[in-house]
Amino acid sequence: MAKSLNRSKVNVYTAVISHGMQTPRQLLAALCMTTLGAFALMSPSVHAQTPRVVAQPLDHVVAIVDDSVLLSSEVDEAMHEAKKQIEANGRQLPSDDALRVDVIRQLILRKIQLGIITRNALTIDDATLNQTLENIAKQQGAPSLAAFKAKLNTIKPNGYDVVRKQVSEDLSINRLHQQRISSRIKITDQDIANFLKSPQSADALQTEYSFTVIQVPINNSNDPADIARATTAARDVQAQLKAGKSLEVLVSKYNLKGGDQGWHKPDELPTPFAEALSKLKPTEYSPLITTPQGVDILQLNDVHGGSSATLVHQYHVRHILIKTSAIVSPEQAKLKIDDLYAKLKAGASFSDMAKTYSDDPGSAQNGGDLTWVSSGEMVPAFEAVMTHTAVGQLSEPFQTQFGWHILTVDSTRDQDMTEQYRKEAARQALYQRQFPVELDNWLREIRAAAYVDVRDGGTTAP
Repeated sequence: MAKSLNRSKVNVYTAVISHGMQTPRQLLAALCMTTLGAFALMSPSVHAQTPRVVAQPLDHVVAIVDDSVLLSSEVDEAMHEAKKQIEANGRQLPSDDALRVDVIRQLILRKIQLGIITRNALTIDDATLNQTLENIAKQQGAPSLAAFKAKLNTIKPNGYDVVRKQVSEDLSINRLHQQRISSRIKITDQDIANFLKSPQSADALQTEYSFTVIQVPINNSNDPADIARATTAARDVQAQLKAGKSLEVLVSKYNLKGGDQGWHKPDELPTPFAEALSKLKPTEYSPLITTPQGVDILQLNDVHGGSSATLVHQYHVRHILIKTSAIVSPEQAKLKIDDLYAKLKAGASFSDMAKTYSDDPGSAQNGGDLTWVSSGEMVPAFEAVMTHTAVGQLSEPFQTQFGWHILTVDSTRDQDMTEQYRKEAARQALYQRQFPVELDNWLREIRAAAYVDVRDGGTTAP
């Protein structure tokens, strides 16, 4: 189960007009730029105006895709969003006809993938979806998911439901890619050894920083008074953080934005960020960095690669899994895990209970033992419980996309993972080389195997 619970270090995200490989942080950024970007361009006052009565053209079918249909309204909406993204990136707009052909092609591929997801029950679970939305809400400066929902619904009626559906579909496609593409990529130990001897390995083994951005927004970068206000507020935030104040408390008080940025190499970062992070130790805060968007404070979470040793905090974990299935409903699984939890609290042996009842064949025979697990290896819901469970304690039952769990942490340690990091960095570099090619091949295969009848404004080519 250790491997089945592991998150792929390389995630992918298919957007409306392009596809390719992106990291989890890039996935969140893409979601914010595409889905939320449309809302940002509108203001509540627009919706408060008296609506005009205009004739609306009848919606019609553009294409039949397996057992679903592609409507002209979907194409028009995707065209509008594609134009905004192209203009925002400073690129020249193609002709409407050329863009429409490409948009229809990508929407057809999206329909095919969503059909595969539905038929194989790969839809993302609510726990993962809610966690992702909470992360997006934090990046947008909302103090909570409820506040984020209220803001979206103020900008556009049912705006939150639109965003939630979009994010759910994107995450599900992301999971489908992990499942289907990862199995097509084969990387041997000899491939890794050869790569580590090559000149290309220097880039893969660069120092990487994991850090958090804490930003006081600047509303008008041309107004010295507004910049001064943001700078003063940022100094206050920095002082309170160094004094031990909770970031969660400060977020709502100062309307802070930012969030965890994941891992980045220095050459991927703005020069002021790279220089500031290079001088920090883990948990330390940087001096203030002023950008047109706001006054930033960086907190270094961790560093690895380069000439530094890579120390990783690890947890020796055991767990019991009760899977949901076509036969076992989520409610039945919850009842079963609650019964096991009661027996464990009454003194039953965790090892014996895991061997007898756990649905994880990889760990059940070893008494639920997942051996040593590093931070970042497990799905978010599992890791959140693992990192907050004291050594020797029993967690309460919790749910992931795999089912219901109970876990216990036997011990923790800080392990030197320098050599393992080098090999993993090499593996990921090789994976990233192969991924776009395999993704493109797979998309062509599923397009060829699907029933597609384009009736208006498109092409039947993949």
